[in-house]
Amino acid sequence: MPKTTHPAKSRWFWTLVLVSSLVFPALNLGAQAATPTPAPTGTLKAKVQIVEVTKTGTTISVNPVKVKLKRKQEIVVWVTNGLSMKIDFKPGNPAPGNPFTDLTCKGSFCGVLTPPDVAPGVFNYKVTVDGAVLDPNVEVIP
Repeated sequence: MPKTTHPAKSRWFWTLVLVSSLVFPALNLGAQAATPTPAPTGTLKAKVQIVEVTKTGTTISVNPVKVKLKRKQEIVVWVTNGLSMKIDFKPGNPAPGNPFTDLTCKGSFCGVLTPPDVAPGVFNYKVTVDGAVLDPNVEVIP
């Protein structure tokens, strides 16, 4: 004897499929991901130059030896494998002497958040890591 399909059960199945296809797109589940807020244009122009200050024994070295920063566009960050670092700009540099208004050193990290707004020139500085001293320089270019 052949098996018969009851039309009532079949109708409920297709009704469920039809209602599901109408309800789930209305819930818009796929669009619930957080959309990032775009950053205002013109505020993210600064690029970061990283200077690695490596201490080996009682000597230190920097990479790169000369940091070239674009005026009003780039900032610099110094990082070291030592415990403490200090940066002092030397007397005799072009005015204002120190091209950075907000140079901050904390432990093994020194950095600035404001790009230099000075005339192009070469600024010599002294970096001290755990008592070892080195004299590299920063060049500000137009």
